[in-house]
Amino acid sequence: MRLRPARAALALVLGCALALSALAAPAGPALAQTGELPEELRSVAEVRWTGLDKLGARQLKAANLKTRRPSRLPWRDRPTLRRDYLVADSAAILGLYRHYGFLDAGVRVRVEPMKDPRSARVVFDVKEGPLTRIASVELNGVTVPNQSDLRRSLLARPREPFDPAFLHLDTLKIRTLYRARGYFVNAAGTYKRGRPDSTSVVVRYDVDEGPQHRVGRIEYTGSVHVREELGRRELLLAPGDVYDEERLNRSIERMYQTSLFRQVQVSTPIDTAGAKVDLQFRVSERKPRWIDGGVGSGSADRFRLAGEWGHGNLDTRALRGVLDGELAWDGRGRFTKSATSATLSEPWLFGVRLLGQAGLFYRQFDDWADSRFHQRTFARGFNFLIYREVGRMGRITLVQENAYVSQSYDALSDTLDVVLDSLAAAVVPRYRSNTARLTLERDTRNDRVAPSRGSYQSIAGEIAGGPLKGQSSYRKTVLTSTWYTPYRNGWSFAARASGGVMGPIGDPPTNFSPDVGVDSRVARVPRESRFFVGGVNSLRGYGENTVPSDGGLAMALANAELRVPVAGPFGFEFFLDAGNVWARPEYIRMKDVGVPGRRPTSAANSVRYTYGVGARVLLPFGPLRVDLAWSEHPDFPHASLFGKRVPFTYQFAIGPSF
Repeated sequence: MRLRPARAALALVLGCALALSALAAPAGPALAQTGELPEELRSVAEVRWTGLDKLGARQLKAANLKTRRPSRLPWRDRPTLRRDYLVADSAAILGLYRHYGFLDAGVRVRVEPMKDPRSARVVFDVKEGPLTRIASVELNGVTVPNQSDLRRSLLARPREPFDPAFLHLDTLKIRTLYRARGYFVNAAGTYKRGRPDSTSVVVRYDVDEGPQHRVGRIEYTGSVHVREELGRRELLLAPGDVYDEERLNRSIERMYQTSLFRQVQVSTPIDTAGAKVDLQFRVSERKPRWIDGGVGSGSADRFRLAGEWGHGNLDTRALRGVLDGELAWDGRGRFTKSATSATLSEPWLFGVRLLGQAGLFYRQFDDWADSRFHQRTFARGFNFLIYREVGRMGRITLVQENAYVSQSYDALSDTLDVVLDSLAAAVVPRYRSNTARLTLERDTRNDRVAPSRGSYQSIAGEIAGGPLKGQSSYRKTVLTSTWYTPYRNGWSFAARASGGVMGPIGDPPTNFSPDVGVDSRVARVPRESRFFVGGVNSLRGYGENTVPSDGGLAMALANAELRVPVAGPFGFEFFLDAGNVWARPEYIRMKDVGVPGRRPTSAANSVRYTYGVGARVLLPFGPLRVDLAWSEHPDFPHASLFGKRVPFTYQFAIGPSF
C-alpha cells in the first residue's frame, strides 16, 4: 500500500467507523458468550486467533486492540474481560482488513470458560475472504485541472488493493486541489462491483466544479498597538486575486513568523452569487517585550549561563532589538567564554520581505584544549546580516563581520622550554579580521528539535581579507547533508555527511599561532576559523573540538544513527561516527581511511572511528542523552571508573546529535 503514515492512520480510523456501523447492523451476532458469569466479572486468561493468513501480527498491531494478553509476570494483574472492548476490537480488526482490501472479511468473538471460573479465554475467529483490487478509476466532470495530474494525487489507483476510506480521503484531496485554483467544488466518491462475488471494483469520482471564485474584501480587526499595515503586508492575497487556500495558509504562517501576534484567526464567508470570498482577519497581539534565561551544559562548557532581553516592535515599525549575554566554565571550573551582543533587525528591508540586521558584539574566549599553553582571545566589532526565505524550504543568509581581535598565549607550568621560546616569538598580538559568509540551505525536516523525517542540506562559502582587507586572509567552503528516515515500527535512521576545505590567501603571511608543531599554512589562519571535530554533536567520545589540537584546513565527518523508542519518551540510539581534520587537503590519503574496529597504521592523518550506544529521554526542549563510545584509535580518550581505566568513554548532552 502506498499510504503515508498520517493518511494510513486516517484511513484506518475511517475503516473502524465503517466496521462499527456494520457490527451495529442486524447482520447476525458478532459475539458468542459461554459461561455462567458476566464478562465484566472475569479476567482474560488467554487470547487466541483463528483464520489468520494474509495478515500477521505486525499488521494486527496497528489495530491497537484493547483486549490484551495477560502478562507472564505472576505479580501483574490480569486484564479485565469487557464486552465493549470485544465489540471495539472486532470493529478494529474488520476495519484493518478493509484497509488492506479484504472487503468480505468477517470477525466473530468467542468467550470460552476456563477451569478457573473467574477467568476466560477470548478467541477471535477471522474469515479473511478474497483480496479486492481496483479495476479502474473514473473522473466525471473534471475539466479545470489536468486529469493525469489529478490521478497521480489520488490514493485509488488501478490494480491496487481497494480501501473504502480512499473515497473520503480522495474527495478531500480533490477539494483541496480545486481550492488552490479558486473553485469550491462538490465532490463525491462511489464504487461498484461487477457482480456480488467479484474481486474487483470500479471507483468513480463525480465533481461539480462551479464558478471560479476571487478574493473580495479583506477585513482586519483586533490590532491595537501593532499597526495594521504590519499585518497586511504579510498577506499573499489581494482583492481581485484568484482565491488560493494554500496561499491563505501561507499568509497566516507569515503573520505568526513576525512574532507580533499571539493568535491569528481568519473567516472566509463565500458570496456564491458574486463568486467572491471575503477574508476576515482577527488578530490577538503578543507582548512586544520579553526576557529569557537559561542554564546549559556541553562537552566543552560544562556549565553555561545565558540571558536575553528583547523588544519586537520598536518605534511601532516591527523593528526588533535584542541584548543577550553568555558565560561559560569548563569541568575544572576554569572560565571559557564570555559574550555579549546588541542587534537591531528590520524584517522588510528596502520595502521587500528581506530581513536585515546590524549588531555590535564583544567576545572573550579562553581555550584550554592544548596542554602546553592557555590561549586567551578578545574580539569586538560589528556585523551585518541579510536573510531571505526562498519558498517554504529554502533560505539564503549573507553575513559580513568586522572584528578587532587581541590574543595572548600563557604557558602552562609543565610546558617545555622550546614552547616557551615560541610563545615569546612574533605571534601577532592584535589583528583585524573582516569576513563575509554566504550560506544556502534547504530544510525539509518535520521538526527542528527531534526530527524523524526529511532532510537538511547546506553549502557555505566564506572569505576573509582579500577585497575586504584585514590581517586575516583565507577562503573556506563547507558542505553538509543530513537525512532522516522513519520506519513503521517507530524506529528512525539518521545520517549526516559533512566536508570542508580552506586555505590562506594574501601576502605577506601573518602568524596567528605558536609555530611549535603547527603547520606553517595552518598558522596563517586564526585558530577560531580552522576546522576541528570532536564532541557530542560530531565525533562522539572525543572532547569538544579536540581533533586535532591545533586544527586544520581540511575536514571530513560522517555519522549514522539508529534511534529506537522504548516506552514513552525513553529510547536508545546506536551510532557510528567517522571523521578527521588534516593540516592540508593534499595530506588526505585513501590508505588512511581504514575500517571501523581496526587499529589504524598512523595516528595523525588516519580517520577516527567511534561507535557505541546511548540512552535518551525526549524532553520538550530536546532529548537528554548519555552516550557510551568505543574506538581503536591510539588517541581515543578512555574513561576511568572507580580509579580504573575502561575501554570506553561516556558523555552527557542535551539536544539531538544532529
